[in-house]
Amino acid sequence: MGNLNYEELEEENQKLRKQLKFYEEYDRLTGLYNKDTFYKKTKKKLKCSKNESFNIACVDIERFKLVNDLYGSDEGDYLLRYLAARMKAAFSKYTLILGRLSADIYAMCISGNITYETIEEKILDIFNEYPSDIKIVPAIGIYPAAEDDLPVELMCDRAILALNTVKGNYMKHLAVYDSSIRHELLEEHEILNRADMALQNGEFQVYMQPKCSMRTGKIIGAEALIRWIHPQRGLISPGAFIPVFEKNGFIKKLDSFIWEEVMKWLRGWIDKGRQVIPVSVNVSRIDIMGMDVFETINEIIKRYEIDPALFEVEVTESAYTNRPERLITTIEQLMRSGFTVLMDDFGSGYSSLNMLKDISIDILKLDMHFLDKENQKSRDILESVVHMAKWLNLRVIAEGVETKSQVDFLLNIGCEFAQGFYYYKPMPILQFEALLMDDDKVDYSSALVVEPQKTGIINFKDLFHADVITDRLLNNILGGIALYQYDGETMHMIECNEEYYRVIYRGNIPKEEELTDVISCTVEEDRRRLIEALEQAKETGDRGVELHIRRSLRDETVIWLQVRLFYLSTINGRGIYYAAISDVTGRMEMIEELKMSEQRFRVAMDSTSNTLFELDIPSRTARYAQHSREAFGLDACIANAPEGFIEQGSVCPGYEDMFREMYDKIYQGADTSNCTIRARMGDGEVVWNRITLTAIKDENGKSLKAVGLVENVTKEKRLEEDLERVRKERENKL
Repeated sequence: MGNLNYEELEEENQKLRKQLKFYEEYDRLTGLYNKDTFYKKTKKKLKCSKNESFNIACVDIERFKLVNDLYGSDEGDYLLRYLAARMKAAFSKYTLILGRLSADIYAMCISGNITYETIEEKILDIFNEYPSDIKIVPAIGIYPAAEDDLPVELMCDRAILALNTVKGNYMKHLAVYDSSIRHELLEEHEILNRADMALQNGEFQVYMQPKCSMRTGKIIGAEALIRWIHPQRGLISPGAFIPVFEKNGFIKKLDSFIWEEVMKWLRGWIDKGRQVIPVSVNVSRIDIMGMDVFETINEIIKRYEIDPALFEVEVTESAYTNRPERLITTIEQLMRSGFTVLMDDFGSGYSSLNMLKDISIDILKLDMHFLDKENQKSRDILESVVHMAKWLNLRVIAEGVETKSQVDFLLNIGCEFAQGFYYYKPMPILQFEALLMDDDKVDYSSALVVEPQKTGIINFKDLFHADVITDRLLNNILGGIALYQYDGETMHMIECNEEYYRVIYRGNIPKEEELTDVISCTVEEDRRRLIEALEQAKETGDRGVELHIRRSLRDETVIWLQVRLFYLSTINGRGIYYAAISDVTGRMEMIEELKMSEQRFRVAMDSTSNTLFELDIPSRTARYAQHSREAFGLDACIANAPEGFIEQGSVCPGYEDMFREMYDKIYQGADTSNCTIRARMGDGEVVWNRITLTAIKDENGKSLKAVGLVENVTKEKRLEEDLERVRKERENKL
């Protein structure tokens, strides 16, 4: 660097300043404005455009944690970058200011000329086009900012309040903040204040909704549901209080109350000499996370001496999105003790048949809202699910059945049991007992009781039964798949589905060599890894092998594939393999770009005349480039920063506290911090240094690293001192 002239040094300095400015104003992962910059830019825009109308729109990725849990944080980061780029492009012509407020919430300041319907349509298209096995769903909240002097932060808070009202609602994805949302918040407050008193006063009552055989119309079971009979307001809808109780944890107390009331009723009905049918209760994600569900249920059932086969447990699908290991343990404990377990609301928005391979259940409960759109694809998927469930020894019941056409469709695809208004609405226990007294309305022999030998981890071998593995099922459920045979030299594609055909052949008729020599179509550097994976798959069994390879297409483009490879059997000396593939070109190219960016950063550290260093925040360790170490007379790594610098004598006496304060701010979560101190260089020279630390944070806002820039500002300081001296001399003359 000694050969650089002043202009080159100044140019390099400007580059570093721009880089620091980027860290200060932008979210490093997505390249969007960070929260503070979004607030500042939006405030300026609204102030300068008084005659225009704008909307503040916030977009939340529902159950973003599920993506990280199932596919890892790399996939989660890829999703965040994908959404940022697509939204920026989709709304670019609408006076857009776009930022990332937190881990999975984006914010936009957008022209009021675009309709809410257009905003929702564009965002839904972006989410629907994301290539994933699970459905990625947005919740959108809008705050109209026209003629409003509220702080931008409060506008965003209100937009987030609006989007929270549509979270989990598969029929509605967008809400606009208005007085009704404020009313809802007040309503929530009132509900929470009265909850304990209502439980003590007996305002919560258990209702029963019968489950029926669709072939006979007879009752074969029931689900226990809760109703709140308010002394002044009458019947309060569960939709008004259940979500509120789930937020504050009161649902645990309410669910425990329901479980006890059901067992108390079963005991009383048996003691009257009546024949009983199984009754199911709900267990929520909050229950699983906040209490020992198995011990609680087991204690109550022993107290009332009830056969566990009569007490069924419905675990809502949303419970599978957090802490699945705890859920799996709870379910296994229940099933080993003779309880029947149902997965509730399957198909309500995020279901994946892939999750069934990791858990034990007895009955799959389908949400009929899945068919709300009445389109053929929804029907095809539902039919595929029912067929697969049969081969997995799962019984199926459809929930929310309301019409004769739904009954006919379900019977036609092999689903025999249903629950819904078409048969019975939820009813008070006395009314339910009256139904049970009529033997013509009840079928005790067809009750949804599962024999113990059918419990256990689901075996997916039955998926390959000829009656089940249809093209329709493969395309709708499993993504791109293919069957291969491998003779030790040549890998031949036997059969594939439409999704595989689309990814690999791009709608073209495949050439002979593309079918009979898959290895040759793989980029040469990756062929050895593919061959090794074929051999390794024989040893890994059901776990399979996962790898990333590049494939050359006919038009000479190269794509990255994520491949899950499974060995099935050997026939006539040839290995038969099953593979699931995904096109991950965008993700892999992004990873390569990130690697290049990191390399450029390292080069910048080694080449700049200023001192650019990296601070690892958890370990409080600073790392310097070679020339910087020599200039400061420091070790390659300085541990225990800032004390490590002070101990080595780099900080001149009198400036230690200022230096420590700068580091403390970063360690406490500040985005940036700086100070100007007198420092001792490696050759003993004392100079003025301006030090700036800029934090690099993860998606949750936690500081992981910081980039430090040390600038020699001795000339500036001397100039300031000269100016101060001249000023004082002038004052003295006056």
